[in-house]
Amino acid sequence: MSCCNNSNPCRTPCPNTAACETLDSQIANFTIQFFGEIVKTEVNGDVTWSLPCNLDVGLENNPRGETEGLACYFLRLFQDGITGATGPQGEPGTQGTNGRNAYTVTIVGFAQPTLGSPNVNVTTVNNPAILPGLYVFIATSGWYVVNATDNTGVLFLTLVKAADSAPAVITAGKLVVPSGFPGASVTGPQGIQGATGPTGPQSPAFSEQNGFYFATVGTNYSLQIIYAGVNFVNSEPLHLLQALNGVYQLTSVITIKGKAGIVPADRIFLKYFNNSILAEVQGSEMIVSNLAFEEERQVVISTLFVTPFANQTIQIFGKITSADVAEVVALHTTFHFIRLS
Repeated sequence: MSCCNNSNPCRTPCPNTAACETLDSQIANFTIQFFGEIVKTEVNGDVTWSLPCNLDVGLENNPRGETEGLACYFLRLFQDGITGATGPQGEPGTQGTNGRNAYTVTIVGFAQPTLGSPNVNVTTVNNPAILPGLYVFIATSGWYVVNATDNTGVLFLTLVKAADSAPAVITAGKLVVPSGFPGASVTGPQGIQGATGPTGPQSPAFSEQNGFYFATVGTNYSLQIIYAGVNFVNSEPLHLLQALNGVYQLTSVITIKGKAGIVPADRIFLKYFNNSILAEVQGSEMIVSNLAFEEERQVVISTLFVTPFANQTIQIFGKITSADVAEVVALHTTFHFIRLS
């Protein structure tokens, strides 16, 4: 039914009333109420609407599809639910603890095996990163497959390829590093000899050094609340590192034992300390808690240390949050060093 009996309601000259509203007025009212203010753009005869409130693109975490109708977009939001806005970034978490080295070191010498008799047990500093089934390379000895390990550091190995000119006895202090299966060597034809290069500078003298501390007699050291050098009365777990700018691998296995009065909240701190310059060896501090009365536990400290001066004395230091409730066991504590370069 047209207004004012006019057959063209979009162009009627009659005024709009609530009882009789023209079609163009109805469309305009519906558009403004449903969408709000619309910006129209005409390009080459095509009119494009820009909707308010970013309805063209939708919510930040719930975007509208490029060809998705507005009604279909609303229906999808009702069916799937609305993903909330991304909140502000949270505070950084606490820093994780230092990881373990992937390598270890032999602490007892062994006879070089052969392919005819390939099995050998090698005593190393215990490292849980050395796993059964892994291939390892022992410096100057060769490549082995790890058959089994135990929690004392003994590796049960089978030789798969010996190193060239491997000696009959492999001494302590050799690096043990994870490796792949040794590849086959292929010798190609000899190339043309190149020109003689200039003589390089003389390299500094270097001698391999290593040392091992183990007490055969001694009195357990009772930990105090202030850091101090561990002292077993008959001896102290310390080493003199003689090289200037020498790179050393420092490794110790320290046995601690709970005494009367200890509680789970007591915390034990152990580290290396440079007595020569009165400074902590960075990256060496270890912390133990939840130790019970008469319980024994082993702590391994393994780190690299570069001597800033010659003749540096490095000692094991320790402390606890409550004095005289834990001790370092003298006869089950070791400390050794190997100069790497």
